[in-house]
Amino acid sequence: MKLYRLVFFVGVSLLPRIAAAGGLVLPGAGAVSTSRAGAAVASADDGEAIALNPAGIAKATGTTITLSAAIIDYAMEFQRRGTYDAVATENYAYAGQPFALERNDPKPPLGIGSYQPIPVIAVISDLGGVVPGLHVGAGFYAINAYPFRDMCTEQAAGCQKYVFNDDATIPPPGARYDIVKQEAAIVLPSLAVAYHIQPIDLDVGLRLSAGQATFKSTTGLWGTLDGNYEEDIKKDGQFTVDAKDSFVPAFGLGVTYRPRPDIELAAAYASKLSVHAKGDATSVLGPSAGIPGMQVTVAPIPDEDARCATGGSGSNLKACVDLALPQNAQLAGRYKFLDAHGRLKGDIELDLDWENWGEQCSDEDFANGSCASPSDYRVIVDASIYVPAVGGGMTAAIDLNESVVAHGLQDTFAARLGGSYHLAVGAPRADHSSNEVILRGGLGYETAAAKTGWLRADFDGAARTTMTVGAAYRASHFEISAGGGVILEGSPSNPNVGGGAQPCNPTDQAPGCGVDERQGPDPINPALKSNVQAESPVSQGDYKAHYTLLMLGVSAWF
Repeated sequence: MKLYRLVFFVGVSLLPRIAAAGGLVLPGAGAVSTSRAGAAVASADDGEAIALNPAGIAKATGTTITLSAAIIDYAMEFQRRGTYDAVATENYAYAGQPFALERNDPKPPLGIGSYQPIPVIAVISDLGGVVPGLHVGAGFYAINAYPFRDMCTEQAAGCQKYVFNDDATIPPPGARYDIVKQEAAIVLPSLAVAYHIQPIDLDVGLRLSAGQATFKSTTGLWGTLDGNYEEDIKKDGQFTVDAKDSFVPAFGLGVTYRPRPDIELAAAYASKLSVHAKGDATSVLGPSAGIPGMQVTVAPIPDEDARCATGGSGSNLKACVDLALPQNAQLAGRYKFLDAHGRLKGDIELDLDWENWGEQCSDEDFANGSCASPSDYRVIVDASIYVPAVGGGMTAAIDLNESVVAHGLQDTFAARLGGSYHLAVGAPRADHSSNEVILRGGLGYETAAAKTGWLRADFDGAARTTMTVGAAYRASHFEISAGGGVILEGSPSNPNVGGGAQPCNPTDQAPGCGVDERQGPDPINPALKSNVQAESPVSQGDYKAHYTLLMLGVSAWF
């Protein structure tokens, strides 16, 4: 099998970026906080507080059950700059034409069309006051994100259906070396505890989570050892990987302080999510891939030497990958408008957020797997490459060691402003409360996670503006909430590498782009380590993207 399965080892290195892994974390968790553009670190007081600020569950009286979801759609298109290269040995009709426009058109497995619900399900309680000030909570939530991609593998408006090795007359996606199709999820079952400290009116909270990460990904790469600068699809490889991590530990901390009844000050911290996934992969090659005139075989290493898992085979190798979602922190200030009886009539809240996407590991910790980075991915494949030996037979030539895939990320900062206004409905009760209609809204802005040139189709690294609205009906023992919103990104672009008028397009005769530092991802050649990978930037181009948000939730208390 000439080079067969060798292409796999980089497949794992381009696993979906959950959060992310497929995009950055979106604001909020569930219907109420998302309707406030995520500005709810100080105000959260139902089951959503487990995800946002565990100190918030100390506000609850009795027992509260929350069923809530943000329902997300992500519309994205990518226009790669430049034209398809001509291939000397082929006569592709699209050679010299501009790269085809690509649109994301996924069908999430649990979605409604392209919309994916991201749930929060939780129960919080004061345990009947058995321990004054003590509150507990339990539930699970998924991280607000949209890690689903399908770039031209399904028929979509403005996008020809492309199937690898099916029809060479159809222009292949320009972003095929980044991602073609992916699905991913992280679900975090959690326990929380909070305590209300008197007389200083301070709430403190802790969340412990033990999550599970699953993902599938299909992408392309160079399938020849000598490169594929002309991007001949017959010299490409394509692989699919299916991996999971059944134990992803995490924790969160939170505090809320009330210096007076109408002011709340809050802070929250969430730990890094380190994913150490193991899985299987399969791959196929184009008809011209491999090493001309030489048979190359990839086989698993002996089980006793396996670093990922035993039981690999030539058609189903074992691999593992380390990646991470970043630690983050928020500071919040909230002003509450109270009536003469001290009941809430409205509020306004400002949250400041930080996400540590740019965290780097030391070379030693990264290499031994003791540290995972949100920006870099560590990949191991339990396999060796075999080539013909002198005198006959096959001999191991290369052990597939760890590979490092850089993603060019930096820390992000955000500001979110949200609030609510309460309208009484019907006659007041004896305790001066009444049924209410609650109006909510929010506005937020966050900086770009991708450094210059590092925007990609599979990872949403653009700066974003969030605008949301919502409404709720609250009775004495329940609240029903709904909302909607958009997250706008405009039309961000990756500049031409090297700053020229035309995109940099290296050739065998003129490799490289004349710059000292990589500015964006290159196709991966599985025979080369990442630090000697040939430079051929493929993400020079323009993006258009936005999210559509729908929110729906209910809480009941007794």
